[in-house]
Amino acid sequence: MQALKTIRTAMWLDYQIMANWTRPIIFFTYNIAKPVGSSLLLIAMYYVVTGRVVGSAALSFLFVGNAFYMILAQVMMSLGWVVHDDREHYQTLKYIYISPSSYYVYLMGRAAMRFLMALFPAFFLLLLGLLIPIPYDFNYPLLAFTLLFGWLFMVASGMLLNSVNLLTARHGGAIGEAFAGVFYLFSGVVFPVSMLPAPLQVVAMYFPSTYWFSLVRRSVLGVEVDGIMKNYTINQCVLLLAITTGMFIAMSIALYLTMDHLARKRGTVEMITTY
Repeated sequence: MQALKTIRTAMWLDYQIMANWTRPIIFFTYNIAKPVGSSLLLIAMYYVVTGRVVGSAALSFLFVGNAFYMILAQVMMSLGWVVHDDREHYQTLKYIYISPSSYYVYLMGRAAMRFLMALFPAFFLLLLGLLIPIPYDFNYPLLAFTLLFGWLFMVASGMLLNSVNLLTARHGGAIGEAFAGVFYLFSGVVFPVSMLPAPLQVVAMYFPSTYWFSLVRRSVLGVEVDGIMKNYTINQCVLLLAITTGMFIAMSIALYLTMDHLARKRGTVEMITTY
């Protein structure tokens, strides 16, 4: 019960931090504008290369993958600053540390709100896809399940990122972008995993995001066109997503405990890097 209360409070706090500068309607418009603009640019690049937009399976693969990657990218890039904001901008990290709530659970709540806020641009892009048009074939129960597990693995990934930032200076933005870029490369976002060199294909199979994006395409488009991922059934993808997500959660807890111990020992909980 205490953990749920902490998560709920952290989610409320995260929204207040993100949106306190304006009215909700303006904030949500701002929140949607950048991802939509990036996706439209990607479509324009696709048109320049291929000379067409309508009626392409490759475009459907690219559009849906990019729309849901925006969730992952926004979560990773914004979470890169959470620890630094608490520690150096607001200088509240030490007070959160001595509160009855677990800082790990608190960070889970912050990550959860970032995920929820990133859903709005993704759904708006899906609506935009009706104008292209993208041949949707929704499997709503599968999509709901996929989003739930997406939240779990993104929270775990965010905790890996936050754990690293407990010992770093103000490089959270760069670290967050690097994390997001790794997922972009290995997860079959805009090009199939089958296009990667053989050694990197093996690496990609250990990322929960690889199976997550495959399930996203199956739940939104009804098909999987990736030459490797289509060899996996939906049940196999679900099982592998659950296993790899569990691995990421275990790694995030282990890394957090290690980094937390080192941060306390080295005194970086109160570190201020004013440059």
